[in-house]
Amino acid sequence: MVKPQHHRMAISLAFLSYLHYTKIMRKIRFFIRKHLVICIFLGIIFLAILTLIIVLVTLSIQSGNTSTDSTQEEQIKAISTTEITTSQKSPTSGLSVTMSNPYNSSNCTTAWGPLMLINPNFTVDTNFITQRQSELIDLTATYGIKEGNSGNGTPMLDREAAEHLNDMIQAYQTENPGHTMTTRSCFRARGTTCGRLCVATGGSDHHSGYTCDLVDDTYGDDLDPDLLAQHPDWQWLYRNSYRFGFIDRFPEEWAGGTMNEPANINAEGTTGLVETWHYRYVGIDAATEIATGKYNDGKYDSLEHYLKSTGVITNLTDMKATCLN
Repeated sequence: MVKPQHHRMAISLAFLSYLHYTKIMRKIRFFIRKHLVICIFLGIIFLAILTLIIVLVTLSIQSGNTSTDSTQEEQIKAISTTEITTSQKSPTSGLSVTMSNPYNSSNCTTAWGPLMLINPNFTVDTNFITQRQSELIDLTATYGIKEGNSGNGTPMLDREAAEHLNDMIQAYQTENPGHTMTTRSCFRARGTTCGRLCVATGGSDHHSGYTCDLVDDTYGDDLDPDLLAQHPDWQWLYRNSYRFGFIDRFPEEWAGGTMNEPANINAEGTTGLVETWHYRYVGIDAATEIATGKYNDGKYDSLEHYLKSTGVITNLTDMKATCLN
């Protein structure tokens, strides 16, 4: 039971709280009445500042979006331009093919570096051969790579191709201790006229400066495609050369017939030859696509068919038709 004095005390505290609250409210109302104009003015300023902040934030967001859209448009234009340029210059993402010919050659593909095409249909003149020879390096002096036939002279190769050739030969010799791979002719200033396996001056892939015939003398030095089974060196090159940017330039699948038949270099990409020792540098990207048959249903491709399939060459039997387009 609540005692009377406690009840009276509670009532007193409540009354005092009410009086205190009432006093505070009177002071607030008095302040507002006395300073009404100032309060209204401050309220207007506050609303104006708030409105200004909202406007500035909105404009900033819109400006950011516009800038982003503009940047995206520029990026899209840049990408589109790059794609157009690339499609005009290169069949792959890794190699550039330009149309500016430093050799002033009627064979426009000589401007394509490692992807240049030289064969009996796409020939070069003696001016190109002379200029190209001056650009090559001595494989023996630079890397110690020896020429197995002294009659072929000094083995010469493009500087970039030579570096990759050295890496490839070192890899072969590391995997095959005690074995040495040598060249059997790299750059040639002249062609030969010894039959199906030989090409006259102007039509030889050896003029490119990207090609070497290779052999491990342990397995014999006779360059005969029928001896492939007796040459683990050629088999190794066929399986591994693409890792170093080289390809089997004349794979059997693209010979266009047997070697006792007339040469058949047709519009579909046949090469007319089988040379299991003849390796050509085209760059790692292109070599990988050729060796893995990206444009040939997963089967080893020929350089001719590869260039046609990628749209770089439109006519494999008519150099003028290709180079005038």
